[in-house]
Amino acid sequence: MSFPPTLNQIDMWSPILFPCFMLLPFIGSKPATAIRFNILHNGDSVGELTALKVIDGKQTTYYNNMDIKVKVLATIRMNFDVQSTYINQELEYSKVDITLNGRPYVTNTTKRVGNKYQFCKDGKLKTTFDGPIQYSAAMMIFGEPIGYSSAYSEEYGGFHTIKKSTTNVYEKQNSRGRKSIYYYQNQVLKSMDVDVGLATVDMVLKE
Repeated sequence: MSFPPTLNQIDMWSPILFPCFMLLPFIGSKPATAIRFNILHNGDSVGELTALKVIDGKQTTYYNNMDIKVKVLATIRMNFDVQSTYINQELEYSKVDITLNGRPYVTNTTKRVGNKYQFCKDGKLKTTFDGPIQYSAAMMIFGEPIGYSSAYSEEYGGFHTIKKSTTNVYEKQNSRGRKSIYYYQNQVLKSMDVDVGLATVDMVLKE
């Protein structure tokens, strides 16, 4: 295990996090859907995940925020801010900011340019690929992925496979074989089991 952790080690944190100031433009203007999860490690609460969905006409924006502090050999605090904006149900832009122990770690963006997408890491172009993108990891927080076999990863600029294992239970697997398991009830996400390389955590919906 390397320290600080590599992006591969913290891969599965993608569907997650937003700071409160990001909510200010929407308060009092458009109804928003907010969902919160308690993050558990070995039965102890180690953080919280908050997801927000804002619809404004043809535009839908997902804000995910997660702050977690977990001790694995050393105490590590990670914070993820994810913004994904869709227009007419197609991804227009996404941004992922990750901090590690309070310091900037990486910023990844995906931007639509014509019929293609540009994925950049810390401002440097990494890859260009064809679109459109109609489903991404951030959206799995807000409903069962019925009819989808993959989800775009805002962190990595690639697609993760989705497989339905049993009734209302789905596995999302990244390119390195690591899996997150999503448990739904009546199409509502109730909990997740997430392997982040450094630790396995459970995320449980706050009712």
